[in-house]
Amino acid sequence: MGMTQEQAEQGEAIDRAARIIAQALMEAEVVLAADRDRRGHQVPAEVIDTLERFSSLLGRLVEHTEHLAERMTELTEAVAALAESRTRTVQQPVTATPQLPEMERAFAPGGEGIDVTIQSVPGFQGLMELQRALVRLPEVQSAAVRKYQDDEAAIQLVLAQPMTASGIAAGITGSTGHPIIVDEARPDQLRLRLRFLDQR
Repeated sequence: MGMTQEQAEQGEAIDRAARIIAQALMEAEVVLAADRDRRGHQVPAEVIDTLERFSSLLGRLVEHTEHLAERMTELTEAVAALAESRTRTVQQPVTATPQLPEMERAFAPGGEGIDVTIQSVPGFQGLMELQRALVRLPEVQSAAVRKYQDDEAAIQLVLAQPMTASGIAAGITGSTGHPIIVDEARPDQLRLRLRFLDQR
């Protein structure tokens, strides 16, 4: 930020210097023109021609100097705007922090277990595979089928360790090869609804 302030001060100094030079050159051109007009009848033609060329050169130099002054003014304003923008960026409080995804709540182990309802079970053989898949999970203590009707199974699942609904679904999918998704998970009410995806 200090370097930006220094550049701004240098720009202002150059701007002032350019304007002083432009003013001096214009005054010199006026003096030369007045002197040429006053002494024109006494000065040889060669000298008058030289003075005119010099006056023309001074005129162009004045124009270039004024243009330089304008450019330096623009540069100074741009540097000042940049410095102000950086100051606002540094001073702006950080209010928007990335929101981390809410951690999935896990079902607690023990107790009477979880009431698990599973829809679209692929037949009785699929039900047996489902039960075996649950029992094989290291976090599961027991999985008892309480009801099976119209391809819907009700299982009482008792955990030995905490486990999330997505973890249970992933364990079944990995063991049976049948993709299963979570329709509803309520760890506070010990209720879980899963559903096999139709692979037909």
